[in-house]
Amino acid sequence: MDNRTEQSSMAQSDSDSRVDEHPQDIPAYNRSVPWITHSLVTLGILGIAVLILFGLFANKPTANRWGDRPAPRVAVEIAPLTETSFDVWVDSYGTADSRTSTALVADVNGRVVEVSENIRPGGTFKAGEVLVKIEDSNYRIEVDVAASAAADAELAYLQEVAQAEFAAQEWNERPQSDAARKLALREPQVAAAKAALQAAEARLERAKLDLARTEIKAPFDGRVLSQQIDVGQFVTPSQGIAQIYGTEAVEVRLPIKINDLEHLNLPENENDSRPLVLLESDLGSRTYQWQAEIVRTEGAFDPATRMLFVVAQVIEPFISTELRPAIRVGQFMRAKVQGKTYDNVFVIPRRAVTQDFSVAIAQEGILQKRQINPLWTDSESIVVAARSADILGQDAKRSAVLAPTDKIVLTPTANLPNGTRIRPLGENNEEQKRGRPASIASGENSDRRNSSASNTSSTASSAN
Repeated sequence: MDNRTEQSSMAQSDSDSRVDEHPQDIPAYNRSVPWITHSLVTLGILGIAVLILFGLFANKPTANRWGDRPAPRVAVEIAPLTETSFDVWVDSYGTADSRTSTALVADVNGRVVEVSENIRPGGTFKAGEVLVKIEDSNYRIEVDVAASAAADAELAYLQEVAQAEFAAQEWNERPQSDAARKLALREPQVAAAKAALQAAEARLERAKLDLARTEIKAPFDGRVLSQQIDVGQFVTPSQGIAQIYGTEAVEVRLPIKINDLEHLNLPENENDSRPLVLLESDLGSRTYQWQAEIVRTEGAFDPATRMLFVVAQVIEPFISTELRPAIRVGQFMRAKVQGKTYDNVFVIPRRAVTQDFSVAIAQEGILQKRQINPLWTDSESIVVAARSADILGQDAKRSAVLAPTDKIVLTPTANLPNGTRIRPLGENNEEQKRGRPASIASGENSDRRNSSASNTSSTASSAN
């Protein structure tokens, strides 16, 4: 054992002596590095990293601050609130139709022998004017026959009356019964002759009436909408001759929404006041206007639209003037119905109110939003009560939230939060100019001078 240990130690010493004598023969990755060198390199790398970080933090960029000035103000359009009165006009629409429209029919049969030119479609006529003539030969004969029968009946009646007088004069003994007395005086015969005479006269009047009906006359002043017969055509009783309508007045049925009824004073009877209606219609490139009035309301809501129809009437609509032409039946009309007048209200432009009925108020340069409950809305305006008392009644939902001292913001502010700093549109923002630091101002002045000098030098060089 001792011999082996001694031999190994000797071999180790021999190898160490060989390494010392020939170090270049050992590979580089097997060479040992002194720990001092490791430590110095590591400390150097850490030191360089610390210096780099310190330099970065020491030279970080700084924001250009203008000082403790407030945020910029948003330019908005501001207008004062004015307490005023507002007339409500309810929009509607309808079609013009004649107040009187009827079908002209024949009362007797016969062949048409004459047709007036005024019965053509679009023709005008007066009341009593003959529009159609039917052949009357047969009816004239019937009149003559009826007149002859009436004359015979009158003769028979007169004879019975005369005989009754003779019987009364020849009466010697008074009959005991009432019936015998009447027969003796020929009273039943006189009554029968009188009834026959009246029947003959009635047949004569009917024959004359049928003869008169061979001329079909206009029942009123009007115009022809359509013609249904012409010369040579055979007509029968109740057969249509023409469709006509009167020209004394035109009516327009106007649907009114349920929510708009509270803003109207509709007539309930003949003595109530009638609201004014302005009717408009486009003819070509021009718009014409007519005045009408509400004459009645229909008794039930329309089941399909849930609207109430009111009837507006135009007087003398078919008379053309320099300002407007005559109305045509079937013409589409836009209407504005006069409603109630609200006093002590604010009228706000529609663009200043959001979809949820809130408005923006400018109060000491701060935007404040308020929820409103409008009395009336249309495409252009929103009407709000100016006082806490409700105009339509004691409705707490419609109490006033705006005062005459408030200033309304007309610019849409849906994207601006409550409390935003604002200023009137067109006002110069002097506060921003006064709040800028001197260093920035001097830097801008230096830039302007440098720019001016460079421009001057470039001009001089170009001149050389």
